[in-house]
Amino acid sequence: CRLVAAVAVVADAETSGEPPSLAAELLGVREAELKTFLTKAEMSVGATRQERLYRERSEREAATLRASLAQELYSALFSWLTRLVGRSIAPPSNSTPQGRSRLLGLLDLYGFEVFAANGFEQFLINYCNERLQQLFNRQVFLREAEEYLAEGLDSDGQLHRLTAACQLPALALLEGEQGGAPGLFGVINDRSRCNFET
Repeated sequence: CRLVAAVAVVADAETSGEPPSLAAELLGVREAELKTFLTKAEMSVGATRQERLYRERSEREAATLRASLAQELYSALFSWLTRLVGRSIAPPSNSTPQGRSRLLGLLDLYGFEVFAANGFEQFLINYCNERLQQLFNRQVFLREAEEYLAEGLDSDGQLHRLTAACQLPALALLEGEQGGAPGLFGVINDRSRCNFET
C-alpha cells in the first residue's frame, strides 16, 4: 500500500513544486536525497570523470523525471506482485504433475486504442479487444442481471439496459447485424472474392 501511495504522490502533477517529504517517507528514503534526485542533474566531468557538477533541472525535465520514476515504481510493483502470485499458485517443487495445474491469466480489456495512424494489424487487435470486452460484459453482467430477473429483482428494467449496453456499435459496424445490413468484414470479403475493381 505504501508503494502504491508513493506512486500516486510522485506522479501527481499538482505536488511537483512541493517538497517531496511524503513521497520520501512512503519510499523509505531521505527527503534531501529524493529532492536532489528530482531537481538536480549530476554530471561527471574532467579527464578522469572524477569531478561532479550539478545543474538545476528545468520544470519540464523534473516533470518527465517524476513521471518516469512513478512509472518505474509501478512497473516494479507489478512485477513483484505477479511473481508473488505466480509463486503462490505454483505447485510445490516436490509434487508430480496430476493433470490439473493452477493458472492465472490476465487480460486487458481496454477496447479501441487511438493512435495517429493505425495499421491493419492494430485494427485487428482492436477488433479482438472489442470482441473480448463484449464477451466479458455478457458473461459477467448479463448473467448477473438474468439471475436478478429470475429472482424477481429486476423491477426497474436493468436487464434491458444491460442488454443494450452489451451491443457495442463498433462490432455492429464491422460484423453487421443479424437480418440487417452486412458489416465491413462482409463487404470486404465479398469484394475480395468477386475480384471487383475499386
